[in-house]
Amino acid sequence: MEPLRRRADFEQVFLSGTFVRGRTVSLRILERGEGPTRVGFAVGKRLDKRAVIRNRVRRRLREVLRRLKLREGYDVVVIARRSALSDGSVALGMDVAAVCGRAGLLPEEHVE
Repeated sequence: MEPLRRRADFEQVFLSGTFVRGRTVSLRILERGEGPTRVGFAVGKRLDKRAVIRNRVRRRLREVLRRLKLREGYDVVVIARRSALSDGSVALGMDVAAVCGRAGLLPEEHVE
């Protein structure tokens, strides 16, 4: 998993990608077909005005996705929702795993 950083890459995912919504996160997914999966995070000021809180949500989401070992060849933008602030790590991890499973990002052995 590599970071998705360039503005043009984010715009491409938002324009052409598919959308999957969960309780704590929403995903925009664009299949590239080759290369490592790149993940970017959108944690806006609507979630919380304090950067410390937004960065904490980003770090928690990054760790959950790192442990999931996503399929190769996708660009993914993770959009945090307000419930990501209050949910514990276990609930956040379960919801992110469920959303990734519905989106087809998990290898076959992870899908329940």
